[in-house]
Amino acid sequence: METKAVYHHLTPQTYMKAWKHGKSSVYVVDKGTNGVGTVKNTKNFAGINNYHSLRAGSLFRTEEDCKKFFKPLDNYIVKINDKVVKNRIEMNNRFYKYNTWIIINNNAEIIDEAEKKALKKDILSIHVRDIEVGWDRQYENYWNSINKAISYEVCSNPFIVQSIPAVKRTNLIKFAVSMEWRTRPYHPVLEETFDWLMSEKFFGLDFKSIYIPENERLYPFLQTMYDEFAHSYILKLYRQFLDGKGVIMDEANNFINNSCVCLLIAPDNGEFITSDNPVCRITNKEGTTEYIFPINPKIACLIVKGSAQESYLLKHLTKDELIYYNNKLKENCNLGYILRKQNRLLYFNK
Repeated sequence: METKAVYHHLTPQTYMKAWKHGKSSVYVVDKGTNGVGTVKNTKNFAGINNYHSLRAGSLFRTEEDCKKFFKPLDNYIVKINDKVVKNRIEMNNRFYKYNTWIIINNNAEIIDEAEKKALKKDILSIHVRDIEVGWDRQYENYWNSINKAISYEVCSNPFIVQSIPAVKRTNLIKFAVSMEWRTRPYHPVLEETFDWLMSEKFFGLDFKSIYIPENERLYPFLQTMYDEFAHSYILKLYRQFLDGKGVIMDEANNFINNSCVCLLIAPDNGEFITSDNPVCRITNKEGTTEYIFPINPKIACLIVKGSAQESYLLKHLTKDELIYYNNKLKENCNLGYILRKQNRLLYFNK
């Protein structure tokens, strides 16, 4: 099953809607600014056209993908370097040389350039979007139930309670971990690896400086060789995650088995912000990395090392503590951060 949706949210609409006003609008403040935001519809924010799609020429692809890409060539013979090529993966690997291919129709005639261009257009119109469907089915569609279950437990217990049952804990951690891999910029550990591999130190070339001509890009947002490789690899990892394996799932399982989740409760006179990159890494006073992820304007989760796995610890924040976390979330955004109300004093000290 695949979707026809072209605009792919990196930060899901269902998640952002906890900060909505009206039907589906949020106030978005541009990164690096301190305003009260402009109104944006969640349908058109925190996404990129075809971000989770694959098409002909993709670096990490399956045989089944390639069969879909080159379906328009089923009734043709393809020759590359004077050799008949039937293998669809080989066609994909050599698609960058499509203009040199010889394509023969059922009448044993070499097709003309007009038909060849039309075929290429047909090939490039085919997008494989199973990742977006898998994410919706396995994760996004369940976010509201996670939010509601946790909110109910928090609201059902008095202020003096220090912990509550860890409802939906596994689901919450998997969602948060996958969000850090899903959003831009790339996952920090992976980005560090990419920066090393694709720098002059390793290949003798800086892949970030190699720009791809617009008419040769897989997608418009893949402007450099660095972008193309990194994006393709991320999609490979995300497919593995949706199949229940790979490094993203390994990281999620590590948090599930070796971490403690503390729920941070905003004070009555304050709220959490969120952003288009809502999972934020913070180095605490002991030098250990913690992860904060706003669940809704009144509750955020803090994932830390620990063994308390049957319960969520509760911490009711002071206004100063809330402002500290909001500033970290603000700095962590990619293009913008989200307010529920156009009143900065709910979130910051100015």
